[in-house]
Amino acid sequence: MKNGVVIIVALLTVIMIVACSQKMTEEQMYAQVLDFQDKQQWDDVIKIYEELIKTYPKSEKADEHLYNLGMAYAHDVKKFRKAIETWQDLIAKHPDSRLITNTKFMIGYCYANDIKDLDKAREAYQQFLDEYPEHELAASVQWELEHLGQDISEIDLQLGEDAEVVAN
Repeated sequence: MKNGVVIIVALLTVIMIVACSQKMTEEQMYAQVLDFQDKQQWDDVIKIYEELIKTYPKSEKADEHLYNLGMAYAHDVKKFRKAIETWQDLIAKHPDSRLITNTKFMIGYCYANDIKDLDKAREAYQQFLDEYPEHELAASVQWELEHLGQDISEIDLQLGEDAEVVAN
């Protein structure tokens, strides 16, 4: 009887160790990210995204995870240089990603509007226009270039005829 109890305890211990050491699936990790986002626990969002990218670097969604990690750095914890570094990693590792144009736009945007490095912003925006002159974001990039360094209060926003009607 005593030997049976020892064997059962040993077996349960082994099962617990094996079960706890199994890594979470990509889907489980992403579900955690979404849960932390809902709770606005940004440090946890970033931690899980970083682990997800490290654990599943060849995932079909690796580019999306990098893009979203960059967005979390930029918009949620205001670590703009870390966001740019993350997006540059996306560009280097996933040059054919459908997110490349948005990523390059966001790099210019962060340099211009958050970091206030106008030279790097101009360079990033100009590179965008050189590479994607017909892209739907090209007009926004051109506008950003034309108003680089200006405070939004200094810019005459041409809102159209409706703005005139409301003003009168």
